Amino acid sequence: MGKLTLTTLLFLACLAAGGQEALKQTVKGIITDADSKMPLAGATVSIGEQSTITDSTGEFQLANVAIGRSQLSVSMVGYDSKKTEVIVNSGKEVYLAIPLVENIRQMDAIKIVARRNRSKPLNEFASASARSFSVEETKRYPAAVYDPARMAMNYAGVANNGDGNNDIVVRGNSPKGVLWRLEGIEIPNPNHFGALGNSGGPISMLSSSTLGASDFYTGAFPAEFGAALSGAFDINFRTGNKDKREYAFMIGGMGIEAAAEGPFKKGSAASYLVNYRYSTLALLSGFLDIGGVLPEYQDLSFKLNVPTKRAGTFTLFGLGGLNTASKDPAKDSTKWNDDDPNFVLNGKGRMGVAGLVHQYFINERSYIRTTLSPSVNGYREIVDSLNPSSHYDLVSLSRTDNQDLNFRASVVYNNKINANHTVRAGVLENHMRYRYSLRYFDEADDTWRETLSGKGSANYYQAFAMWKYRVNALVTVNTGVHASHFDLNGTGTIEPRMSVTLQPGKNQVVTLAAGIHAKPEHLSTYLYVPNGTPAGTYPNRELEIPKAAHIVLSYEKGFRNGFRLKAESYYQHLYDVPVEEKQDSYFSMLNAAAIYDLLDIGTLASEGTGTNYGIDITLEKPFSRNYYALVTGSVYRSRYTNFSGNEFNTRFNREYQVNLISGREWKTGRLGKNIIGLNGKVLASGGMKESPIDLEASRTRGKVQYVTNEYYSVAGDIYARFDVGFSYKINKRHSTHIISLDIQNITNRKNLYFSWYDNDNETVKKVYQLGFFPIFNYRIEF
Repeated sequence: MGKLTLTTLLFLACLAAGGQEALKQTVKGIITDADSKMPLAGATVSIGEQSTITDSTGEFQLANVAIGRSQLSVSMVGYDSKKTEVIVNSGKEVYLAIPLVENIRQMDAIKIVARRNRSKPLNEFASASARSFSVEETKRYPAAVYDPARMAMNYAGVANNGDGNNDIVVRGNSPKGVLWRLEGIEIPNPNHFGALGNSGGPISMLSSSTLGASDFYTGAFPAEFGAALSGAFDINFRTGNKDKREYAFMIGGMGIEAAAEGPFKKGSAASYLVNYRYSTLALLSGFLDIGGVLPEYQDLSFKLNVPTKRAGTFTLFGLGGLNTASKDPAKDSTKWNDDDPNFVLNGKGRMGVAGLVHQYFINERSYIRTTLSPSVNGYREIVDSLNPSSHYDLVSLSRTDNQDLNFRASVVYNNKINANHTVRAGVLENHMRYRYSLRYFDEADDTWRETLSGKGSANYYQAFAMWKYRVNALVTVNTGVHASHFDLNGTGTIEPRMSVTLQPGKNQVVTLAAGIHAKPEHLSTYLYVPNGTPAGTYPNRELEIPKAAHIVLSYEKGFRNGFRLKAESYYQHLYDVPVEEKQDSYFSMLNAAAIYDLLDIGTLASEGTGTNYGIDITLEKPFSRNYYALVTGSVYRSRYTNFSGNEFNTRFNREYQVNLISGREWKTGRLGKNIIGLNGKVLASGGMKESPIDLEASRTRGKVQYVTNEYYSVAGDIYARFDVGFSYKINKRHSTHIISLDIQNITNRKNLYFSWYDNDNETVKKVYQLGFFPIFNYRIEF
């Protein structure tokens, strides 16, 4: 141990040592019109005393910019000026894509301009319940571990669904209601080991090396967003460096990964960006309790960008991953327990999505964007047990085999008519194919029995139209409608959306947004065959598409010291929700997180409803003066009705949540070229709701039985956690080294996860979440 410590210290000393010359780097990018997306020539871009003018393609370049944090300013006649913070490292050039908003001149005499809001969404049609995020935030926030979903758990109105997964609960809704988009089109769940029909998983496939500036929504989405009930991630990959080849390598607790980017050939405007990762988490099994299951995974992400002079820009992107989960218990029954039970597991999952995007500017104010995207998502699993009375021979338990195939296409037209009016319209088609089988071996009858099964195909068509009307410098109105048609059963939706944004005073913004939103259930819900139903019949085929009416009132104010205060009150009414068609049933899809929640559930009916309401408060200071702070608080209620119309808490009704996050950086070295970072987070929330188990009835029945009409009436213990993160950034002449240690739950508090009925022992047992969990990373960029 002493030799290891000495080696580490010598390694850090060698990295920090070297010449003390001032380090410089290039900052470049493109300036565009926020509404038309056209490049803007003649914009002035400056950092400190350096400045330049964008060329005919809207691009700029500033050479020899000092490393560290700098403020970049952009100005142009006829447009609102913009300032943004730039983090300059010695290892890689900085590329920025900055949109400018055209001025509205008629009210200059009384024009009121709000202070710059770094969290303003990239989508110019977004208003309330939306914000942008950067790769820097996925690195900075404690326990985020470069994962957009875990990072979003720091925002107001967002809670986790368990430490071991990145499923997010948005304003009391099931994680199933979250939409993932990549480069403007829906994609499958981009997480390793995600369950069928879910939106999360233990480990994200998205890499910080490819992730670009993106948006996150918690409600009242613009009309272009369909297939979402609660939240949406609108993810973008950044474009690779078209002038210089650059590389990155990282090794740590979550994997070993390598990234490369650069031009296809010297002088070409085309570029590539690629990242590959292989897991190392299995190596931690000897030091940390990761549940007895060994996870292995690998993933690949890439983006190829090919602009042409006349035919527009072509982009090819992709994201995919393979994963395996295995478990082999000891052939010694005395060692079996709840933490290491008697089952043998062999599971293999895969996800892959690719997309070809073509964007063509019809003229300087309008463009058309076409996307084609196939995807596959599947999982196979074999579960057996060991028979100690027969030389520990294998005993079959269950077999799982599922696969989703999707072929998506979209065409979007955007036209900035003038500074006041912008319209956007589009059509989307999703052809879905599905196969699912879950079987268990019935030892009593010595036969295999189907628990869930189904297969089939369907098409989901969507269309939208939006209009943004900037009435004047103080008032903006966004209106639109989204429509859908599900040809499996002929159901469809008409979803009007509208928002009004006002600036009643300096540095103040008030927004009222409302709309109808809809998301079909996973295809398996419509096509699976419940236990006991004759084969070839699909009793859930005619279910309606679940819908939610959102209304949000938002107030935001900026202060001179850089702080921003935002308060949002909201109300959501959910209807046409599938519930089990039994008078005394507790089941509603609002409490489900994946297809596995349908086990032992009978025929469904679209008779359920739900209600979510609350207030989210955010006090944020973006990084400046060497520190940042984020305080978020939420108070809310989440309720649902079953088939008989009785109302209960949802399982996700935590009722409140508070996050306190802050971080600071210190410059070190003679020229301040190295940086030490310290980040901390305190989280407290109400516990997940549970249904009380009727112990005597469960013993009599031989399976779990809940107390009738007291569903989700018991609140779990208060959930609390303290996370910290440390980082040390070392800038060398041609490289940047980053050493980080992220510790989740530093006090090793074991938060309650759920309670369950153990039929073998006829007792109620509790499962607890992750305790102390450190993640170490070393990254080099060059």
